[in-house]
Amino acid sequence: MSEDQVSVAGHNPAPARIHVLLAGDSKLAIVLRRGPSRQTAAIGWDRKDDSFFVGQWFKGTVFNDLCDISPDGKHWIYFARKNWKTLTCVAKVPYFTALDFYHKDDSYAGGGLFLNNRSYFLNDGGIERHTQRKKGSSMSVTTDCPPISKVPWRDFSSQYFLRLIRDGWQEKPLEPSTAGKRHEVFFFAKRVNDYWNIVKRVHYERSNANKPAGYEDHVLANRKTGEEFLFAGWEWADLDGSRLLWAEKGAIYAGIVNKQGLGEARLLFDCNALRFASLAAPY
Repeated sequence: MSEDQVSVAGHNPAPARIHVLLAGDSKLAIVLRRGPSRQTAAIGWDRKDDSFFVGQWFKGTVFNDLCDISPDGKHWIYFARKNWKTLTCVAKVPYFTALDFYHKDDSYAGGGLFLNNRSYFLNDGGIERHTQRKKGSSMSVTTDCPPISKVPWRDFSSQYFLRLIRDGWQEKPLEPSTAGKRHEVFFFAKRVNDYWNIVKRVHYERSNANKPAGYEDHVLANRKTGEEFLFAGWEWADLDGSRLLWAEKGAIYAGIVNKQGLGEARLLFDCNALRFASLAAPY
């Protein structure tokens, strides 16, 4: 039995796992919904009216921390493993059918970052680790690490940290009690308003450096008083203008943070009821 099929009660399946990529220059996004086991659905999200469109499913493992979405929200790049083969693909949102397809012989590095709507960085480990199988898009590609920040390039799985910094998260000092140890906790913060910051805590397993970054939780921290509220169940969170978005127990929520803290939560989309279905990409 897979970990996604085990529940506390022993009968009901565990909630779906959620990760979201927000486009930087548009209101589009892609939701990656995992479960049961190694099945992932790609879901398009238009944040202008909070409408959702279920795209294709993928039977395999998708490494969330090595994925990215183009600034206009029309394309995305993902790194995945299927039948013990690893691959990096560029596809249209919200589909897995590849426009550009690269094969890899291992799970080291992989994935990439968009530099703009017409070019992307292929996370190739600095040497020829990808083998191009298909190049169907007109986008240009480079394997040179983008100069997103002055933060040291720790290893090639820290591409996720570069994505966070590019998207407006400010890296904070490493938790001193975890520095250099097997389990490290990295902090990234965004200003919500004059009173609050949202802090993303990335729990990172050094012994598993070529795998997903681990897990996240989030803290709402008062900028003036130092008061903090931990949201341990939030596996993803980000800002969308004046509202705070987050994923918890397989569903996506929105709320407004006022002077007192987080207001009433509004359910935007529950991903738990979705089941695998075959769908051909319209391209």
